[in-house]
Amino acid sequence: MKKLLYIGALSTLLLAGCSEEKAKEDASTSNPVETTENELAIDMAIANDKSIPLEERIAKIATDLFGTTTTDGSDRNIIVEGMGDYYYLSMMNDDAITQKKAIDYAQQNTVELIRVLKGIEDLSNIRINWQANFKDAYGNINPGSAMTVLLKKGDFDKIDVANFKASDLKEIATYYHAT
Repeated sequence: MKKLLYIGALSTLLLAGCSEEKAKEDASTSNPVETTENELAIDMAIANDKSIPLEERIAKIATDLFGTTTTDGSDRNIIVEGMGDYYYLSMMNDDAITQKKAIDYAQQNTVELIRVLKGIEDLSNIRINWQANFKDAYGNINPGSAMTVLLKKGDFDKIDVANFKASDLKEIATYYHAT
């Protein structure tokens, strides 16, 4: 009798484990997930969920890609605003020793962001502004814009993300300005 009880309990556990694995498998195959160079998974089903305001989806993507703090521990301060068909994304860049390095970080991070944003169906135009803390000749730290780029829908449509490089950004953007 005890053997039957043990067999029954064991088979119940096995069935529960199998159904749990099946549920995980179904969940992972039902939502398309895009990975970036750093193998960070972005759930494109959520990114394209039109019941969530686009500003919130863009902010979530930026947070998922870059985190809420910079490499020096400062708040990344991700802000997204929408005005008609234009969306404005502003965030703090990672700490850099030189102004050139700050621009390099901004360009590389923008390309990483473009790879994901290109997959958002209802995104038309976005201005991305990377803020940075710059030191003047006296050693004072002043916040300012490291790089601003405006990409319109036509710019996104032309980008081949597999071959797109950070150095190409200033050539393809509708507007590009680096400090």
